[in-house]
Amino acid sequence: MDALSEFLSTVRVEGSLFSRAELCAPWGVSTRGGDGAGIFHAVVTGSGQLLVEGEPDRSFRAGDLLVMPHGHAHVLRHGPDAEVRHIAEYPADRDGDGLPCLRGGGDGAPTGLLCGTFRFDAEGRASLLPLLPPVIHVKGGTGSTAAWLDGTLRHMADELAADRPGGAVLVARLADLLFVHVIRCWIEEGPKAGGWLGALRDPRLARAVAAIHADAAAGWTAERLAQEAGMSRSAFFALFTEVVGEPPASYLTRWRMTLARSRLRRTRAGMAEVAAEVGYGSEAAFSRAFKRHVGQAPSVWRRAQA
Repeated sequence: MDALSEFLSTVRVEGSLFSRAELCAPWGVSTRGGDGAGIFHAVVTGSGQLLVEGEPDRSFRAGDLLVMPHGHAHVLRHGPDAEVRHIAEYPADRDGDGLPCLRGGGDGAPTGLLCGTFRFDAEGRASLLPLLPPVIHVKGGTGSTAAWLDGTLRHMADELAADRPGGAVLVARLADLLFVHVIRCWIEEGPKAGGWLGALRDPRLARAVAAIHADAAAGWTAERLAQEAGMSRSAFFALFTEVVGEPPASYLTRWRMTLARSRLRRTRAGMAEVAAEVGYGSEAAFSRAFKRHVGQAPSVWRRAQA
């Protein structure tokens, strides 16, 4: 399994579709943000502009996906001259699918949006969210990536329009898949990423990170990881530290603590079992490492989470 898949199988990212919008030009909608949740807008029909403070204005069209991972307040509008109204000022009703649908604007060209949110668990908020930019814009168009995105958006829209049993659950699961697709596209096509996500762009570093994610309990050293990467130890150590922002041993500890927090939060496994699973030979060694990294003994941390 690749490093991103291993990571996403450990942390939890849950998406939900919460509304649709059917707006006719001229139109403009402002939102206050996601209150701790990320926000996405899938553009089913039409076109417009996205404005986020501190970011360049972005034009979008049907087939695009707009994601604000940190839940920034933003404006969606038909064009630069459109009057912008807060989302609460737009009338909304519920169609057969049970989702609120915003309707408004003028009598011009229509734009259709599917809008939703996603949330990370605590491990995702600590390990992934800080690496993501304020806005990720995945563009439709041509090619296999665009075809997948277009097909998924159409599937979501069709499910909502058909109002079949189980449709809402299916659409929520498709929203989860959209998020994974967004991260993958951003790594492959977006500006230079930092942290472990940046390492995934280099096939050599990606192999080393995948090895850590796949078997955190292994006795990884810089030499062994360099072999996984097919590099000399010195070249690997320098490149890994430059791209990821910390030495391999430091990242290994960080990943082990991510796994440990996940196990302590979600299971009743004993401390010795968790210690062995994340690569520590004794409960005492694990407890010392955990307290040094997290600031609390693992037993104390687990009780606080409960």
